[in-house]
Amino acid sequence: MSRFPEVDRLFARHGLGTIESLQPLTGGRLNHAVRVNDAYVLRWREPARSTGSLKREVALLERLGGRVPAPKVLASGLNEMLGEYVIQTWIPGQNLLRAWLENPEVTTREWWLREWIGAIRGIHEERFEKPGSWAGAELQEAPSWRAYVERRIRKRLDLLMRVPGMDRQLILAAERYLKRLAPVLEDGPFCLIHRDLHFANVLVEGPHLSAILDFELAEVGPPDYELDTIYRFLRYPAAYAEPGIAAQVNPTRFASVWVRLRRQYPELFTVPHLRERLCLYALDHDLSCLLQASGNRWDRAGEAAVDAAVRRIGEILQGRYGPE
Repeated sequence: MSRFPEVDRLFARHGLGTIESLQPLTGGRLNHAVRVNDAYVLRWREPARSTGSLKREVALLERLGGRVPAPKVLASGLNEMLGEYVIQTWIPGQNLLRAWLENPEVTTREWWLREWIGAIRGIHEERFEKPGSWAGAELQEAPSWRAYVERRIRKRLDLLMRVPGMDRQLILAAERYLKRLAPVLEDGPFCLIHRDLHFANVLVEGPHLSAILDFELAEVGPPDYELDTIYRFLRYPAAYAEPGIAAQVNPTRFASVWVRLRRQYPELFTVPHLRERLCLYALDHDLSCLLQASGNRWDRAGEAAVDAAVRRIGEILQGRYGPE
């Protein structure tokens, strides 16, 4: 038996054999992950924090039907001790963020970008009539894109107004900003949006992309919504890097990515008022970060996270965020 007896029992139940080796994996912020027998990856989230996100990922990978390179799902479900879990095949490779830093060779980088953009297109081929979020395998539809985004931002604003010590002038300014810009959130074609397609969620091996990881945050929205996380990553790449390499990461190292993405997937950029839409998406994200950080602001790390979220919201409200 390994030092994780519940993992032994889980693998035995799914007929995946005896555990010979088990290596904890780093990088996940919400889930635990281990590599098992050099052949599998087990990811889980304990019962108190389970939200159905792994069930959502399993359903979406099945829906994509192999059109996008991703680890194969072998088993998934709920476990009394581990919570929600998924067992997938181990795919060799290095995350693209680290690989990009280590290999400045232009041709290899061009291959990586072509295949990354091809994978984005593959995800976006999954089309829908309405936008919305996933509850497990079921899409909870919203009447319009504006209604979907506006309702979520207003909910965050309302919750933040109730947080003791919150800068209420900042929240009121964000509410005015939303009211002024909300009309730009016009409907468009709706597709599956990964929502977390930064380079740390992409595996490459040699010159080729081997897998897209972590579909847990996926939603349905217009194609330009995919640019939200991508632009944030390119602006603040160190926030997505492992601690050991964060000091090496700065936006200048990824300066060509936005231009190449625009050249190879121009449809992402054709929506009217793209800059304003990206600002609203970013506002939604940073209000969520502020809400989460405010619950832990009594320690130094929590206070730093609050300050960072407030700073980013200030950039949005002052017109200093978004592509030119």
